[in-house]
Amino acid sequence: MKLFNRVVLLGAIVMGVSSCEINKIDDSFRNNDERLCNGFWERNYTIDDDELCTQQLEFRAVSTRRTGTEVFEYRRKDRNGNWTDVPYRTVSYGFYWEWANSDREGIIIDHSVDGTLYFDNVWVRINYLSGNLDGEEVTFYKR
Repeated sequence: MKLFNRVVLLGAIVMGVSSCEINKIDDSFRNNDERLCNGFWERNYTIDDDELCTQQLEFRAVSTRRTGTEVFEYRRKDRNGNWTDVPYRTVSYGFYWEWANSDREGIIIDHSVDGTLYFDNVWVRINYLSGNLDGEEVTFYKR
């Protein structure tokens, strides 16, 4: 009986120790420069119901230099109530950016006009970029 108890105890110890493995994080879910910098990100929203604003972000990472461009295109409705194809105004700004930490779940943007902006809880996926951009929940789609 003592031998049986020892075998059971040894089996429990072996199973307990072997189940304490380090969690391996699947890198396919991690945010990275390649996905973030691969194209334009775009979202549309209305301003006071009579203007359509298209906001575009482009991130670039060349070596250690990380830059970007933000473009706003403003459209109005035509006589038939449809948004015009051609914007009546386009504004462009440059920025520098960096990942907030090694987890790459946030981006710090040094904007040429707005100063420091924080893009928190960032999710970079194949077709969308989402997170909290300076206090506003936003989703940009790959263009």
